[in-house]
Amino acid sequence: MVLLIVLFLAFLFYKETLFYYFISDDFLSFVKYKHFFDLVKINPDSNHYSPVVGVFNYFLHQIFLPNPFFYHLFSLSTHLINICLVYWLTRLFIKDKVKGIIACLIFAFFFANYEVVYWYGASNNLLLVTFYILSLIFLMKFVQTKKTVYSLIFQIAAVVAILTHEYAVSLIPVGLTYWFLFTKEKNLMKLIKIFLFPSVIFLLITILKFFLVKIPLLVRTSSLLKSTAFILRSFVYLFIPNPYLIDKIPNFLIPIIFLEILVFLFRFTKNKRTLFLLIWASFTIFVYSVTSAPQARYFYLSSIPIIIYILSVASVEIKSADTYFRIFREAPSAEGEEGGSPFMRKYGIKLFLPKSNTIFYLLFILISGLVFLQNQKYYWQLSSEITKNVIKDMKKYQSTIKKTDVLYFVNLPDSSNDSIWKAYVFRAGFKELLNNFVNIYPKEIVFLRSFTPTNHTIEAPYVSPNKLKTLAKENIVFVYKEDLKTVVLVK
Repeated sequence: MVLLIVLFLAFLFYKETLFYYFISDDFLSFVKYKHFFDLVKINPDSNHYSPVVGVFNYFLHQIFLPNPFFYHLFSLSTHLINICLVYWLTRLFIKDKVKGIIACLIFAFFFANYEVVYWYGASNNLLLVTFYILSLIFLMKFVQTKKTVYSLIFQIAAVVAILTHEYAVSLIPVGLTYWFLFTKEKNLMKLIKIFLFPSVIFLLITILKFFLVKIPLLVRTSSLLKSTAFILRSFVYLFIPNPYLIDKIPNFLIPIIFLEILVFLFRFTKNKRTLFLLIWASFTIFVYSVTSAPQARYFYLSSIPIIIYILSVASVEIKSADTYFRIFREAPSAEGEEGGSPFMRKYGIKLFLPKSNTIFYLLFILISGLVFLQNQKYYWQLSSEITKNVIKDMKKYQSTIKKTDVLYFVNLPDSSNDSIWKAYVFRAGFKELLNNFVNIYPKEIVFLRSFTPTNHTIEAPYVSPNKLKTLAKENIVFVYKEDLKTVVLVK
């Protein structure tokens, strides 16, 4: 019943996103497939291989056409499913129902959720978490019961997760870690049978991509120093999940804060359960830190073991506090009244601090998430409006623009805000936007920057205003106007 209330609250909070428009990478989803087999082919122009996402895109398009409401409904519904899965997973680690509800409540409104819920383009991360958590749940069930059916479900879910997003590769070392920590029989053949199938699938996909994909397989190749910085900052954001606070901290202080967190972790990581949760979080953070960079959508997975870890520690503290309170309450007082002895006063104060601090910390995480997510709604709504405006105004030129024309677009926004927590607009997919939503098929699209571009203008070559005027005399040039939130033709 309480879980249903959490789901209802989450739906009420996110329901506005159902009316957002398509933006950025969303337009890459509307690829016209000639055959169903095309869904599973490796795209030589993409460093991602996500056939599971392609299948969902295909059926959404076949059933609902390009209607953004149903795509956002799919994203929100998947998030609600993941909230249930986080509750189920938490209950496997912590038997207390209250802690399970708190975990899924914090996950429901974690600050980084805006990308995966507000933006259909991040649905691969939503689905990744769905199959990732399912596979982990059934691995835990198999270790506990030794039932073969749970092993089979784990392997299938793990493969589906890998076919959803490459970052599911962390599931293999995470699963191995759980196996070694919690299984009583360290049988090598059983280990191979369980993990061989998903490992071979990932290796096979990687080899095929190496030979077939034309662009670099890694989104970004980071140096050791930069990857380390990404890892430290990710841990800080996940344990102190308030961007308004952390974004203002100078970079040189991040390692110091991380060391403080490390002291906390050494102090409270006292059993295999909490150790596993930290290892799980570390693997997920490591994967995106060395191949890309910290993004809100990547925190969606990494936040789960951190949240469960915090609740695991909190449950031990509160249980211990209740025990000590019972002992002290029953102990006779030297002064003849309850709580009057120096011993009682000394340990009574210490007794309540862990519980009150835990509640304060959990409220801090929850409120920080709600405030940040609410503020992000404005920018994602604005991104939707900008996209709709551009599509509407570009349709005026359907009859004049030919397939042999080269179109120049100046100062298109990458996002609608200047924050590192972007609300994407034309990050990608602009060609597909023109093709599928405006019915314009230019020979080439060239992006430029001119005048005084904003911090959220897309990266492109800069041309002076005078050169731009000269260019516009013989070419079709559109300039994005910040005040109008759309593009206009330069005449």
